[in-house]
Amino acid sequence: MTNTAWHAHRERVDRMATAVAGSEGRVRLRKPTSNLFRPRQDNARTGIDAAALNHVIGVDPSARVAEVEGMTTYADLVDATLPYGLAPAVVPELKSITVGGATTGVGIESSGFRYGLVHDTVEELDVLVADGRVLTCSRTQRPDLFYGFPNSYGSLGYAPRVRLRLIPVTPCVRLEHTRFAEPEALFAAIGSECSQPQCAYLDGVYFGPGEFVLTRAHFVDTLPAGAEVSDYTWMRPYWKSLRQRREDYLTVHDYLWRWDTDWFWCSKNVGAHLAPVRLLLGRKRLSSVTYQKIMRASHRWPLSLLQSVRPRTESVIQDVDIPIANAAAFLADFETAIGIRPVWICPFVVPERGFSLFSLRTDTPYINFGFWDMVRSAEPDGHYNAVVEELVVRHGGKKSLYSRNTYAESVFWQNYDREAYQALKRECDPDGRFPGLYEKTVQRQ
Repeated sequence: MTNTAWHAHRERVDRMATAVAGSEGRVRLRKPTSNLFRPRQDNARTGIDAAALNHVIGVDPSARVAEVEGMTTYADLVDATLPYGLAPAVVPELKSITVGGATTGVGIESSGFRYGLVHDTVEELDVLVADGRVLTCSRTQRPDLFYGFPNSYGSLGYAPRVRLRLIPVTPCVRLEHTRFAEPEALFAAIGSECSQPQCAYLDGVYFGPGEFVLTRAHFVDTLPAGAEVSDYTWMRPYWKSLRQRREDYLTVHDYLWRWDTDWFWCSKNVGAHLAPVRLLLGRKRLSSVTYQKIMRASHRWPLSLLQSVRPRTESVIQDVDIPIANAAAFLADFETAIGIRPVWICPFVVPERGFSLFSLRTDTPYINFGFWDMVRSAEPDGHYNAVVEELVVRHGGKKSLYSRNTYAESVFWQNYDREAYQALKRECDPDGRFPGLYEKTVQRQ
């Protein structure tokens, strides 16, 4: 990191801190990007402008760390680290996800079976709190704030700087797609990889009863004779290749963003799964950034094809984390009660305990199930999201809070450490200038 880059960063942070300290009433950030699926009640155009804090401050290839501003997207961070043969230890699946968002939320991807969640790979961060102070925290400096920041969703403060761990990567990866008919066999294979990792990345997809695909990605320096890298950045959806191929090759860059072109498989909700639409949109606009803009617009107008054709539906967009021993039972119950397909399957380990707002067991791998679609419904709005929450509790899991949440307040605080949170709230925001965690994630304030 150069002195010039650090000085410029400090100037940007000082301007934002001054704006926060000098503002009146509730504090909101105005951000050009968001991957939250719970629209706020207030006008998104109000608040403190955070857009300027979007720089990679520096990359230290010797220490294998990067210093990054909170609004930096992972797309920009990956572009800064790959020339060194490095990548963030965990790269969330969408280019539009920001480092600060994945740190204050819960970020995951297919290296999680080795490294855990995004916050497990953070070495240090600064937190801008309600009175304009910038508090530096790590595992040894202000550890309560460091361990309490993940899953706080900006209710304690914002992260203008994050130092995170990098790992060495190769130019390409070789993919092995293995089919399974029984969930028990799939999760046994995942458990083996978590205990003794043989590959670099690991994830899977549930396509329907009796049809699972587990993908192992291996680093390779050069391609074998006659092999070519595949291109899933335009006309060919990556997710369809999982059922068509046993082996594949991608550049490491394209592997990291393999889900972004189609937002996994959710591009179908805006017609982008159709060849003429893909041809018209082109590579650049087939991305999570485009879908994110459409999503925000659809909060005001029913732009989704699914919304127009089947208005009696409920949006169920959730990620849940289930101990691996309960994963098959959860999936069976989910299939019966909800029935969304496909479902993303992403295993991860828990390297250390202590993250108070997202406390998980360290003696077992977890399976992240991601499902994002509409469910035909004659029930009151929110019924199926509440069913998901009940299933998560039944199977000993935890649910991410980036999307719709229906918890009663008493139930919410049974899942998240209220005492630890309130202690941090008194330290960082004694006057309640930031919305509280329950108000923000459940009541959408």
